[in-house]
Amino acid sequence: METIKKTKIALTLRLAIGLACLSSCTDLEDIRKPLGTDTVKPGMVSNVSVVNFAGGSTITYTLPQDEDLEYVLASYSINKDVPNVRETKASHFNNKITVEGFADAGDFEVTLYSVDRSSNKSEPVVVKVAPQAPPLRTVYKSLQLGVDFGGLNVVYENPSEAKLAIVVITKDSNGDFVPVETLYTQSKGGTFAARGFDTLSRDFGVYVRDRWNNYSDTTFKNVTPLFERELDKTKFNEYRLPTDEESGYGWRMPYLWDERHTEPGFHTIPLSDREMPIHFTFDLGVTAKLSRFRLWQREGDWFYKHGNPRKWTMWGSEKLPNPDGSYTGWTKLMECESIKPSGSPYGVTTGDDIAYMSAGEEFVFPLSAPKVRYIRMQIFQNWSDTKFVHFTEISFWGDTR
Repeated sequence: METIKKTKIALTLRLAIGLACLSSCTDLEDIRKPLGTDTVKPGMVSNVSVVNFAGGSTITYTLPQDEDLEYVLASYSINKDVPNVRETKASHFNNKITVEGFADAGDFEVTLYSVDRSSNKSEPVVVKVAPQAPPLRTVYKSLQLGVDFGGLNVVYENPSEAKLAIVVITKDSNGDFVPVETLYTQSKGGTFAARGFDTLSRDFGVYVRDRWNNYSDTTFKNVTPLFERELDKTKFNEYRLPTDEESGYGWRMPYLWDERHTEPGFHTIPLSDREMPIHFTFDLGVTAKLSRFRLWQREGDWFYKHGNPRKWTMWGSEKLPNPDGSYTGWTKLMECESIKPSGSPYGVTTGDDIAYMSAGEEFVFPLSAPKVRYIRMQIFQNWSDTKFVHFTEISFWGDTR
């Protein structure tokens, strides 16, 4: 009897568990069902108004009263010549939607749909928008092309700080125009160069591309690049003056021209008795009309941190420097500031930042700078606002003829 009783209890428990599971599974199936299953179209948006801006428009509207409204969908083409249909969604918690990426100024049509939880679309509402000229057109009109050492110099203005690519093209060995330099920028303006070309007359072209793959026209210029070559680092030497900073921690100045971008490099001893700036001097071994230089920061987790230089001045002299360590006889060549492309705060470094600095940060000397042989770097600030500097390599280019 005891065995039969236990068996009945076990069967009862199994039945209860099975019913509970069935109930739970049924509830789960209900949860997995779409929030709506009807086939009724929602109402249309109404009271539409438009505010246009450079490259886009913001459309404001009154939402329909449907309780199951999910979002508003905008469908539009951003290019009149080459159909490029885009779709943008705005939540039912919002009463406006922004459409952007238009290739030109002018009149465009945007079709608005209300969409409910069952994915039913309303009847279309066609809205006329008239975006102003997009940033790539403004930047293209600002382009100024000129000769530079080893190639072409490009000056641009980007007042809206749009994310753009400025592309330089020239002919390859087959006579086809191909990209040779691309600047990705969100800056208000600046200058850059495409280099590495012989001192022979050459045609260059420049165009602007935005993140929606819209392209400007291409402007062309024929230039004869100025002569430059990389200076021979085997001729570089430290030239220590009485007021120059001492190196420490086994990091010595000659490591700056050993063709290695890894540690060790040059590292000064932190100041204890005075404030920045600090300075140090070296001999290029030849007199040159300098065109540019490239500096490599201490790598790894040190990028844009610690003693890596942020603001400094480059001084030059063609003759032997004044032995008292003063700036008498020196000529200011240029002021330099290291930048972080992402603009992110201290301690935050993006992939673009790392790629930019890993290639070496380049600085271009003004064409008015005189010929020099001796270089003095005057450091005003490092990336941590402390009283020392370190970096691992430096290279110079110019005309030594």
